[in-house]
Amino acid sequence: MGPRPEELERDIAFAREQLRRDVDELVARVRPRAVAQRQVDRVASEAKRVSAEAVAAVAPLLRNGRDQALSRPAVLGIGAGLTVLTLATVLWRIRARH
Repeated sequence: MGPRPEELERDIAFAREQLRRDVDELVARVRPRAVAQRQVDRVASEAKRVSAEAVAAVAPLLRNGRDQALSRPAVLGIGAGLTVLTLATVLWRIRARH
């Protein structure tokens, strides 16, 4: 003998509730605000990663070249200026893309 009508009704009610939750969750994920927030988070993490990589790449150069740079202050100034300009350009391009 098959399931009783009460069991069927209970199963149907459970399935409807589960489906309603799944649809609500899907709607929440595709809301424009949620999509935009995910993109903002992605851009922010990319900017942090690029910034950290740039700092990691420049720091050893500054430490190793410190003694030489002290005897050549103009070279240090130009190098620091170019480093800042490069970092600013990278961050500007990342922001312009998104």
